[in-house]
Amino acid sequence: MSYNIHHGADKNEVMTYSEIGQFLKDTGADIIGLQEVDSVCSRSEKSDQMKILSEITGMDAAFGRHFAYDGGAYGLGILSKYPLEDIRNDRITSIRSNGEKRSLALLSAKVTLPSGQQILFATVHFALDQPTRLAQAKEVLQYLDSELPVMLTGDLNAVPNSEEIKLLNTKLSNTHQEGDNTFPVDDPVKKIDYIMVSRVGFKVLESHVVLSCQLSDHLPIITEMELGGE
Repeated sequence: MSYNIHHGADKNEVMTYSEIGQFLKDTGADIIGLQEVDSVCSRSEKSDQMKILSEITGMDAAFGRHFAYDGGAYGLGILSKYPLEDIRNDRITSIRSNGEKRSLALLSAKVTLPSGQQILFATVHFALDQPTRLAQAKEVLQYLDSELPVMLTGDLNAVPNSEEIKLLNTKLSNTHQEGDNTFPVDDPVKKIDYIMVSRVGFKVLESHVVLSCQLSDHLPIITEMELGGE
């Protein structure tokens, strides 16, 4: 699954992170990439959201900090039913509206599946402007250059026919259709949330957008797949 949880709040800024945790548990998803996660920020009731989500779901958790924010930190999260190893917070370029450069997180971990097979799982949140997204896409491909099968989740802030998505598609395949819109939550008109996998090594069995989930300002997406396909 990939899900931008909007700092644990719905589109009206009502806190929903506990409900999000129960939703994640109920889906039965094995591995989840989360974007817009708060860690003890004032705006989200000083909640340690990855700790809470881990406790509700019973899943292993990792948090990747973008930067300090509102008395805490703002970033990305991974939840997994299987052990997370070699957790990394690699840094990708971000340029603020005033031209100031800073870095954002690319959170990744090796996940050991019950079969013993390992995959490299990552989540990311791209910038709002296209030139920065294109730079970020190049950096992500460099970081995820691995002998392991790769799974990338994220809010990429880009539609499927954009140059940055086309660049990612030189190494990774989209698991959802172009029309699987994810934003805004109540009347989705564009697809900006993705689950991508190595072009060889995965067989996609089923994928869908969870239209009924209104706990954030984005819709969550789920892909069921198996290793060993093409």
